[in-house]
Amino acid sequence: MTVDSIAAELFAAGIEDAENEAFIIASCATGRSKAQLLASRRDELPARAASDVREILRRRVLREPLQYIIGEWDFMGLTYSVSNSCLIPRADTEILCETAIAHLPQGGRLLDLCCGSGCIGISVAKKRPDADVTLLELYSDAMDVARTNARRLLGGTYGISFIIADAASETDAAEHFSHVKFDVIVSNPPYVSVDEMEQLEPELSYEPRHALTDGGNGMSIIRSILRIYCGYLTVGGMLAVEHGASQGNAVADEVRALGFEPQQLCDLSGHQRVTFFYKYA
Repeated sequence: MTVDSIAAELFAAGIEDAENEAFIIASCATGRSKAQLLASRRDELPARAASDVREILRRRVLREPLQYIIGEWDFMGLTYSVSNSCLIPRADTEILCETAIAHLPQGGRLLDLCCGSGCIGISVAKKRPDADVTLLELYSDAMDVARTNARRLLGGTYGISFIIADAASETDAAEHFSHVKFDVIVSNPPYVSVDEMEQLEPELSYEPRHALTDGGNGMSIIRSILRIYCGYLTVGGMLAVEHGASQGNAVADEVRALGFEPQQLCDLSGHQRVTFFYKYA
């Protein structure tokens, strides 16, 4: 078994990024870097490594995400633990994280709603150790992953709070934040519509459905977050949400209906992906 034969098997299974994944799989099995493997991509892998590769391939050709198989993935230059209890961190979400870091004042407070693996809030805390970061998540198994990532990436003295609550519940917000204001609030909430769920690539069936869709048109949780949490911003504070590529206009309309001026950012493919606004009064 060689790197090239791994790529060929992945390609035959319909996996688009077969070559890159082949190097990742071979690297995990052998402990070699991609640079080392490039020079020996046609050489047979050691027998023990080949056995590990076969097990990874068995799962991957069934379209189980590689991230879940190897148990980790990179985001914002950090390696996060992932499991099928939370979404896989994606490069398109880095723009939301970068925006939060750029707009957070020195010593500011940040709230990450629907935090999942914690990749947004923890990345902010890593880049901005002066910040006071709160992660909120409805599902305890996802929050367990976020806690693990905080321990791994920030050490034992990280300044992060963890709250189990419903981001779409006004009652939960009042219970936890009645005396708190945040300088930046961010969220990557479930925004895929039920209709879109039926058209997603096979890998998405392994990710938690409740983290992908609101069970309707994809806008209900976004709408609730905008409506509820604009009241928990400091003067000059920013609220930013990630959304689907086709939802930019609808989210902007919701922001305007609340009396704020929306601004938008595009993802790596040029699609509107993040809508944010400032609360000036």
